[in-house]
Amino acid sequence: MKRINYIILLLATFNIANAQVLITVGTSPSPVPNTQAILELYSQGQNKGLLMPKVSLTATNNASPLPGHIAGMTVYNTNTTTTALTGVTPGFYYNDGINWNKLEVQLPTVGDIKYSSTAPDHDGWYLLNGRAVSTLPAAVQTRAASLGFSTTLPNSSDRYLKSRSGSETLGSTGGSTSTALTQANLPNVTYNTTTVSSGTHNHTYNDRASGTTNSSEGGSNMTVVDNDATTSTTSSTGAHAHTFSVSTGGSNTPLNLEPKYLSAYVFVYLGL
Repeated sequence: MKRINYIILLLATFNIANAQVLITVGTSPSPVPNTQAILELYSQGQNKGLLMPKVSLTATNNASPLPGHIAGMTVYNTNTTTTALTGVTPGFYYNDGINWNKLEVQLPTVGDIKYSSTAPDHDGWYLLNGRAVSTLPAAVQTRAASLGFSTTLPNSSDRYLKSRSGSETLGSTGGSTSTALTQANLPNVTYNTTTVSSGTHNHTYNDRASGTTNSSEGGSNMTVVDNDATTSTTSSTGAHAHTFSVSTGGSNTPLNLEPKYLSAYVFVYLGL
């Protein structure tokens, strides 16, 4: 089987001036080296790139296949490992002297939410202020509708974000900053008080009076006889009960449920 190798001969010209190195691809003419660069690459046809060395990393905390961690070393990893926390995936990695760190740009996707200290829409981020979706650019309206915002954007004013439950519509609002307790919210406490069950009671007295006196007690009259040393009792027919009430002292003032907070603007990413 024939192997046909296409060999492209690139002419690399090294121009050294004041310690700057310029590597060019092409025959004419070569640009002047940038004085701020130690090394500059130039493609005359502007159709060439820099190809980084390809290595197979095993873990972010393992220098292999290099003999040791070297701060500033940059490579393109071709391997995939699934070790928790230290696994690697294909892409550019740089070494900080202790670990490999992946070079990647985290771009937002449609539907992402973020907080900001500035109010205007910017870079595909739209303020959640309850505005009509029809006021947005046509392409943005389509993306908003794909999220379920077909009429208006949600209004985040004076709202906290929470995870959507299975029965909720995306963007729905609810809740309150305060609540008033009802009787059902109070602890189930019973206060028990008891007076004498019959309510009847007697009073005793000793007859040491002089003369004759009528004593009225419990609805009965008795004659006090002088020089009678016996102890007598009044009638028990004056039975009665006592009642009392306990006030809670409350005024039905609502409880404030709002914790300490820092206000900010809330945006949704709908793209450019």
